[in-house]
Amino acid sequence: MAFIFLRDKELRERLNEFLSGARKRMKRAQIRIRLNREKRRKSELVKDLGRAAWTAKIPEEKYQPFIRRLDQLEQQGAERQAELKNVLSLIIELQKRQDEARQTKKRLLNLKEDGRHPDNHELNAAREQEKSLKKEIKDGERKIRAGQQALKAIDLQKADEFLRLGTLIDEDRPEQKEFLGHYVQIDKLNRKILHYINEIEKFR
Repeated sequence: MAFIFLRDKELRERLNEFLSGARKRMKRAQIRIRLNREKRRKSELVKDLGRAAWTAKIPEEKYQPFIRRLDQLEQQGAERQAELKNVLSLIIELQKRQDEARQTKKRLLNLKEDGRHPDNHELNAAREQEKSLKKEIKDGERKIRAGQQALKAIDLQKADEFLRLGTLIDEDRPEQKEFLGHYVQIDKLNRKILHYINEIEKFR
């Protein structure tokens, strides 16, 4: 078989072509991974640029819609945070009361086990209070989860606004000293991205 293979030029060429194609595909895949990594890094850097522009309250009118929207989102986030803090404080207080009701119930049940006669009215009241408090705590926990989801949604909206504002700032390149470091890093990433794009073309 080896002898036949060595004599069959067409078979050798087809095998070499197949292996060459496989190597090219693997190389393209490796370069594409690096390219995507640099694109993600650039996206985060552009977001940071947008965040810096918002923090600096860049005055040009064309940026104001982004600034106002981010201010609104920041206010919404602060309000949600305050709500969550209040709900958490309430849950802690309810848990304390629930523990007290549980201890009261346990004390009365221990009396019953010892052959004494606890106040049934007090025992039933403790049971009902524990049950009611458990329901209130669960309601509070649902509010906490809903509030956390709302905060995540606000953070995603802010990230989107930072990216849009940062992209516009990067295009315009206003000469503000707090942005210069971002410009340098973005330009460096742009060169890397272009390099990887050109490298991928070599392995078509």
